[in-house]
Amino acid sequence: MTINRSILAIVLAALLFSPATVAHASEEAATDTRKAPEMPREVDGVSLPMEASGDDSIELAKKLLPRSFKRNRSSSHVMFTDSDWEAISQARTVLQRAWSEYRGFCRRVGIVVPRPDEKLVCIIFNEHHDFLEFAKKTEGEHAILEHASGYFSPRFDWICFFEPEHHDSADEAHGHLDEQQGVLDQEQRNTRLDTLDAATAERIKRNWTWRQKQIDTARSNMAQWSENRRTMITIHEAVHQFTHVCHTWPGKKLWPIWLHEGLATSFETIDAKSGFGPDQLCESQDLEFLNCLDQDRLIPLRDFIAFPHYGDQTPETLEVLYAQAYGLMTWLYEFRKPQLAQFLKRLAAPPAEDGEADPVVLFEEIFGDIERLEKRWYSLESGDWRAKQR
Repeated sequence: MTINRSILAIVLAALLFSPATVAHASEEAATDTRKAPEMPREVDGVSLPMEASGDDSIELAKKLLPRSFKRNRSSSHVMFTDSDWEAISQARTVLQRAWSEYRGFCRRVGIVVPRPDEKLVCIIFNEHHDFLEFAKKTEGEHAILEHASGYFSPRFDWICFFEPEHHDSADEAHGHLDEQQGVLDQEQRNTRLDTLDAATAERIKRNWTWRQKQIDTARSNMAQWSENRRTMITIHEAVHQFTHVCHTWPGKKLWPIWLHEGLATSFETIDAKSGFGPDQLCESQDLEFLNCLDQDRLIPLRDFIAFPHYGDQTPETLEVLYAQAYGLMTWLYEFRKPQLAQFLKRLAAPPAEDGEADPVVLFEEIFGDIERLEKRWYSLESGDWRAKQR
């Protein structure tokens, strides 16, 4: 599931209008068992199965979604959306690239990834409130959904998100820009430049030009932010989906949160045309993680790898959790790749085949003493290896 942070301050702060990409995070909605609400059994007269996949998921989505939703097929997915063609086109391309990069990662760690037997489902809502209503009706009243911009449903095997352009904070930012445009337009209508001396008139015109440029730049940056965000969300949720449905990891239900989220966040990128994955660092994610490290906000590693579920954590704690998951996964891939591959294989194996149900026990068995590893990790981070690699 992807967690939203307000973009209003980013877009409007001091009218600097600098490009900004907000890092996002994700979860599997059904993994929160501590205070999980009752699982919905019916939506608007449509019975909800305990689980659905492939053609069953497609048929269920068709029943639950309004007829106005357009349908489009790619090589791996059936997409449903009430958004515009741009969203479908971008999501389809990104999903294809995500599948290719995911398979590449699995090959590098020695895991064979079978292609899903049936088409997967991707649902894109144009409006935030429609997304939230659908999510709560089908997944239950999870508090974390209030902060989410996307999620993967293990129950129905689909990924679901909404257009970043229409998040509440984005609408607020657009409203603010509309107000600024209105003020500028009114000034231009009400000001008689021909009654002013030449120097004053020229100064006013330069001010108008500068303000219009700032507004136009802000709108352009917001459009770019939305496109970047859509790419990141699509990739993140697709990685959750591939991990769940491809039968690659038999022990995936034993995976701790950091592993699910570390893998998904390590694939995030704003440019799906280039290679991405744990071996291709994301600058915005690096900065998020290093900021948590510098502010001493990281969770002690032993506690972190044992973190069982999302629970009712605050958005601030979740922000650290996702950033730390990214930092740990990318560091392990860079400096402990053989051990990471072994860890993934052992978690994926049934107990009879040398599997291990306790991820903390297995982690220490493969990576060594956790506190010593943590100290080494932080030491290498202080050497700024991330900036040198990019």
